[in-house]
Amino acid sequence: MKPRRRSFSSFSLRKRVAWALIPPVLILLLVNAFWFYTGAIDAANRAYDRSLAASLKNIAESIHATGGHITVDIPYSALDIFEEGVQERVYYAIIGPDDKVITGYDDLPFDGLKGGGEEPKIVDTVFREQPIRLAALSKRLYDPELAGGDSVTVLFAETTEARTRLAFSLFLDSLRPQLLLLSAGLFLVLLVLRNAFSPLLQLRDTIRQRKDEDLTPVSATNVPNELLPLVDAINYHMSRLDRLLQARRRFLADAAHQIRTPLTVLGTQAEYGLRQDDPEEMHRTFGSLIDTIRSTRRMANQMLTLARAEPANGQIQEFSRLDFGELACDVAGELASLALKKSIDLSFEGLPYPAFVDGNPTMLREMVSNLIDNALRYTPDNGHVNVEVLVSGRSVMLRVADDGPGIPESEREKVFQRFYRILGRGDSGGSGLGLAIVRQICLAHGGRITLGERQAGSGLTVEVILPLAAPAASG
Repeated sequence: MKPRRRSFSSFSLRKRVAWALIPPVLILLLVNAFWFYTGAIDAANRAYDRSLAASLKNIAESIHATGGHITVDIPYSALDIFEEGVQERVYYAIIGPDDKVITGYDDLPFDGLKGGGEEPKIVDTVFREQPIRLAALSKRLYDPELAGGDSVTVLFAETTEARTRLAFSLFLDSLRPQLLLLSAGLFLVLLVLRNAFSPLLQLRDTIRQRKDEDLTPVSATNVPNELLPLVDAINYHMSRLDRLLQARRRFLADAAHQIRTPLTVLGTQAEYGLRQDDPEEMHRTFGSLIDTIRSTRRMANQMLTLARAEPANGQIQEFSRLDFGELACDVAGELASLALKKSIDLSFEGLPYPAFVDGNPTMLREMVSNLIDNALRYTPDNGHVNVEVLVSGRSVMLRVADDGPGIPESEREKVFQRFYRILGRGDSGGSGLGLAIVRQICLAHGGRITLGERQAGSGLTVEVILPLAAPAASG
């Protein structure tokens, strides 16, 4: 046995769901990482800002003014705010009431910080192309002799390398458990997906283990709600296959039963003809042989037409818009020669305007042909057959009336059965399939058929009603 090769277009639904979960999980991880990093930065700033504010206040306490002169004695402890091994740089500046730098770095930025409150104000800025954390506060010296006021602004800044390292360390410490949780979550998702798709695999095994001709509906017991539409579709398809197989079995059984007799007759006639020495008797024998062949061929064609027209086969396709009145007129003209042979008055009454229907032209032509042919076969010589096309509301009607023996009311439903023939009427050359074909084609086109007596005298009236086509949309 050759190994089955998987199609390149096939895919695993489980893998597709798993891969579909990865992008949103990664997005959530990035968002979570961003939140954790900003939180770590905020925590590091809060920790270092306390030391920064303490140094700022320490410097502010060392500023005094006497007689209009400001003295600053910056303690060393204010500048030694970092732990051992931390290579941070600090900057400071004391700005007097006249906006001049008393001591410190005169290019330290202080826009928007001068004149602040007595509580430190801390901002992030850039100094000498390096990011710094800058703190500022105002101190009142209470010296009336100072020009421009009695308040000074104290600035103190530090670089942010230590803060960044601390924040990154906190971020990594918080990210590790998150990654472990994510890995555990992905494992659980894969495990859940495997269990979630196990009913689908069980359904596959159930269908695979069936016998070839087992078309019974698949049981929906213990099937998840998400799989019920699939089970319904499978059952619907199985029912269609079951109807198709039944129709084929019925066709084969009918064909075997109906063709066996004419084949036996053909063989008998051929053997009898071969034994004849009289040319006239041989001519009569082979004439009967030809008639039997024609009858058998017509029956075979009708059986094939009936098989195509049955809804179970679903073979009536290629519907198109056509004028039903024109089609019926053409068929009646084609069968006029048969009427002439029996001296039957075949009349046709059509419509002065088109009567459009949606249907298969070949099947509709076969339907009309069977109706008129049956009427001509069962109508005696010198009789009358009338074909009429009418429109009533949103329907078109084909009415075929003849002078034949008619069909008793008790037999009218039975004549639609295949191969059913009324006793005592076996001389028409029919096979009992004509009306069965007509009914199947009519039903396939959404129509209906009725049988009745002719209004004037004996005979049969057959009426076929089909829905008119929807009006064509104007352009």
